[in-house]
Amino acid sequence: MAVHKEVSFLGYLLVLGIFLHHVDGKACTRECGNLGYGICPRSEGSAEEPICTNCCAGYKGCKYYSADGTFICEGESDPNNPKACPRNCDPRIAYSKCPRSQGETLIYPTGCTTCCTGYKGCYYFGKDGKFVCEGESTEPKACTLECDPRVAYMTCPSAGLAKIKDVCVNCCTAGEGCKLYGHNGSLLCTGEPQSISTA
Repeated sequence: MAVHKEVSFLGYLLVLGIFLHHVDGKACTRECGNLGYGICPRSEGSAEEPICTNCCAGYKGCKYYSADGTFICEGESDPNNPKACPRNCDPRIAYSKCPRSQGETLIYPTGCTTCCTGYKGCYYFGKDGKFVCEGESTEPKACTLECDPRVAYMTCPSAGLAKIKDVCVNCCTAGEGCKLYGHNGSLLCTGEPQSISTA
């Protein structure tokens, strides 16, 4: 019969550290990239605070709408294959809806980011301004850091049958495959894949 062991919070940090070293099932090297900046198209503007852009200059993958919510166009500008666009503001456009809605649109400086650790949907450029690559990692979702009071303990694949107790965690911050259990022993949720948070 297997004996469940209690693991300290330090043990949990070790387990979490193992998950954070992997991105989409593959490991990225720790070498720093020599990138100049990154562009991550984000949702911008509102009916009250319209943006200044036009369909040609709008980012590919983003959809542009008028103040009353009428669809105007999809952006045509591809950072990978830029084209000359006028700089005028289309008075019909008030806001955009892009695949990503949080964080900065322009990442500068990029720090230690590489093509492997950069986010999917973000375009990275060299210090000379030339396109280098699109990011390969899934962007981590924004999670609250609040402790879920319903959690009594958790188990993680790398910890075997050990119960990890006295840990501040919730269903969003739990590592991939980690299971959170309530005080009555019932399963609350299972952690989803995590990715490192270096943009």
